[in-house]
Amino acid sequence: MRPTFYKGSKAAIIVFSHAEGEEESYEHISAWHDDIKKFCGDLPVVLFGNKVDLVKEKSLDQKKVLELVKERNFLAYFNTSAKTGNGVYKAFQAIIKELYNKYKDT
Repeated sequence: MRPTFYKGSKAAIIVFSHAEGEEESYEHISAWHDDIKKFCGDLPVVLFGNKVDLVKEKSLDQKKVLELVKERNFLAYFNTSAKTGNGVYKAFQAIIKELYNKYKDT
């Protein structure tokens, strides 16, 4: 089913949770990224650290996340909240800008 789901993808978003009790989602990022690369090749990937509305942003360990973003060569990283919309618009704009610049002359 995955090859069908990924077919034609031009970019990807990987979402993990900052919420207490859901920290394990962070541990799956590398496997999810490997899955994307397996079926789609080298796509621009944006990482969303979601549910930021449930934590104090100042308490987040951004260093670990930013190291992963650099190691995996992700396009960008954004703290987001699907509930409040915080960071979501800016994150999608980064994806749109990347794809526009990549495909504007094709």
